[in-house]
Amino acid sequence: MTCSTTMAAPRTATPTAAPTTGAAGGRAVHPVHVHVHVRLRDGGSVLLRPLVGGEVAVLETVFEGLSTRSRRQRFLVPMPRLPSGHRRALADVDGQRHVAWVALVDGVPVGICRYVTTAPDAAELAFEVVDAQQGRGIASALVDAVTTVARSRGITWIEASVESGNLASEAVLARVGIELFLSDGLLEGRGELRPAPSRSLVNQRAVLALAGQSASSSSTAAATSSS
Repeated sequence: MTCSTTMAAPRTATPTAAPTTGAAGGRAVHPVHVHVHVRLRDGGSVLLRPLVGGEVAVLETVFEGLSTRSRRQRFLVPMPRLPSGHRRALADVDGQRHVAWVALVDGVPVGICRYVTTAPDAAELAFEVVDAQQGRGIASALVDAVTTVARSRGITWIEASVESGNLASEAVLARVGIELFLSDGLLEGRGELRPAPSRSLVNQRAVLALAGQSASSSSTAAATSSS
């Protein structure tokens, strides 16, 4: 499940300490200190956390788990490998203008959702989940987390582009208020970001606490590097 941009699980409890080892066939990524735990509809679970600026290994692990079709859906062009320019742009998160969260299963990154602001009150949304983990509700959990952060930052309008026929991503976007229309072979849309559902897939308080912690860390790092 992927949704591009121009650049049902029950609610769970609390942030949880991070594992440091990965599942077979994947790479566990460090640093991981605190997560938001989400119980998935199939009884499994996933851990969500903010992506840290410069975490290229996470991007590469998720990209490697996408099929040729999923890569095309995400980037809207054939993408046999992740170009260095794309890698730099996707890793350039700051917790404010560019916010991204990663989902992990057994310590291995399996999905990413992000928004990039286009105006003080508007942002573009994009997400991808590796093929082996699609259909479990991970994309919905990631989108719930990222849009929870977006609302807290004053984002009221959200937009996205999707390859025609990507029904799963269309459904995820409809949940947050994006109505899509066909334009030059792509589905594009913009909508007013809906209020968080009463039964959000994530613990919104835990998400906001972790997002605030991440933003503070990013600001401190930026101040240190410029001093």
